[in-house]
Amino acid sequence: MIFGEDQNPTNPGQPQQQQVRLDASRMETIYANFFALAGAPEEVTIYLGATSPMPGAPQPVVQMSHRLLMQPANAKRLMMALQQTIKAHEDRFGPIEIAPPQRPQGG
Repeated sequence: MIFGEDQNPTNPGQPQQQQVRLDASRMETIYANFFALAGAPEEVTIYLGATSPMPGAPQPVVQMSHRLLMQPANAKRLMMALQQTIKAHEDRFGPIEIAPPQRPQGG
């Protein structure tokens, strides 16, 4: 799949195939177990961060590390690619369970 592709003018609805060379020489890898989303008419914003639960801490701290801005059409392509990736993962390894939200202890 080519991400961020344009629509094919000769066959609407089908992505236009183009050759893309990926340069990963400056790529960074991060770990994120937290995300937040925001949107505006011209962009979708994805905030990424990580937290490590500390025993006895009244409120966990999320260290925000990256903000990703995307055009809505590219955000939708990302959503579709994630859906395909998760389906393939579950087909191979089994269902991914999402734990229900934890209630605060005490009071």
